[in-house]
Amino acid sequence: MTKLVERQRQLEHENATLRCELDGKHRRVRDLDVKILDANQRRQDVVKRIDELITQIDHLGAQLDAQAESLNE
Repeated sequence: MTKLVERQRQLEHENATLRCELDGKHRRVRDLDVKILDANQRRQDVVKRIDELITQIDHLGAQLDAQAESLNE
């Protein structure tokens, strides 16, 4: 009977240790999910800014072309 009690306590200890490890891994996964969401938002912001800059460059190029044509006339 003593061995059974001892084994039960050992298993309870192992179970508690595994639960702590699992909780730590769950926290890490949540932290990484937040970081991924943040990185995706920053990436979308960068893509939007690049698109805006390309639009501005295209607009300036069209203005320069129009000025060059008016000088050639």
